[in-house]
Amino acid sequence: MAGRPKIFDQQTALEKASKLFWDKGYESTSLDDLTTAMGIQKGSFYNTFGSKKQLFIETIKLYEKLSFDEYERLLEETENPIELIKAFFLHCADSPKSEHLKGCFAGNTLAELTGIDEELTIDAKKYLTGLENIFFEQISIAQKNKTIKNQTEPKILARYLLNLWNGINITRRIYQSNEDLKPLIEFQLSILN
Repeated sequence: MAGRPKIFDQQTALEKASKLFWDKGYESTSLDDLTTAMGIQKGSFYNTFGSKKQLFIETIKLYEKLSFDEYERLLEETENPIELIKAFFLHCADSPKSEHLKGCFAGNTLAELTGIDEELTIDAKKYLTGLENIFFEQISIAQKNKTIKNQTEPKILARYLLNLWNGINITRRIYQSNEDLKPLIEFQLSILN
């Protein structure tokens, strides 16, 4: 006997769960919150996703895939990856206030769950170190091509940028004005000249 067919779009439900987790955090999001936001019943939730924790892991993977797919597509189209890195950060200053208040999904997960749930923090770390690796690769290429004057070890510059990413996602919760954020980000990115 076959199980009941799914009567919801799994990808759409996952995207809705991702938004809810990003808005509220893992611990503050209840199963009722999730099923309501996703528009599914608890039975469908458990049959499809297994648990709140497994769903959260899937939302981190979705966040990582969407972010990296878009960034890699843009990298293939650009002749100057350093300018793309700068645009990546400057996009923070162009974001609406609601995004300033959300910060970075992976960074939020690390801040919330480090020391509480190792598996979930490993997934968040994986996203952030993946971002660092993209920075590392592009800085290495730029140094070889002489499109960047700074010859500091690429790994150090990549970690600096990761640190900047984490920091700006906290700072923009304090200074939500794009006029305040843009000069700060531009100043910090001058290291890539």
